[in-house]
Amino acid sequence: MLAVIPARALFAQNVENHRTRLGVSQVELARAAGLGRNTVPNIETKAVNVRLDTVNRLAIALDIDPCLLLAPSSSRSAVGYSERSLDELVAQNLKKLRSRLGLAQEETAAAAGLVRNYVYKIESKKITVTLDTLDALAQALQVESWQMLV
Repeated sequence: MLAVIPARALFAQNVENHRTRLGVSQVELARAAGLGRNTVPNIETKAVNVRLDTVNRLAIALDIDPCLLLAPSSSRSAVGYSERSLDELVAQNLKKLRSRLGLAQEETAAAAGLVRNYVYKIESKKITVTLDTLDALAQALQVESWQMLV
């Protein structure tokens, strides 16, 4: 099993690092991303479990790939980013990774500590994924959270 830093903690650290690199305040970043003024401070203190659409908004505002916001190192290039459906990528990668491991949807959900039909709902794009759910699925599939977004 991989020793992985929780996605929420990596996300908080990386948002702060990229925001600081750009020299913008928390409120300025929140405004640029179309979020409430307290959202970025709450993210940076790990107080909130954000949805992937918020990750997308911040990636666009920071002009970086969303994987950089969830990756443990700066090994990935900090090039510009154009919006893509992160929920769709998670759905595709979830199906591909669990198939590779020979896991049914219900087995994957159980391994991630989710309700029985949750993986079905994600793969059917009926629900929005949060960082905590992304973390649980990544651990069950033995990958890092950011790898679910590529």
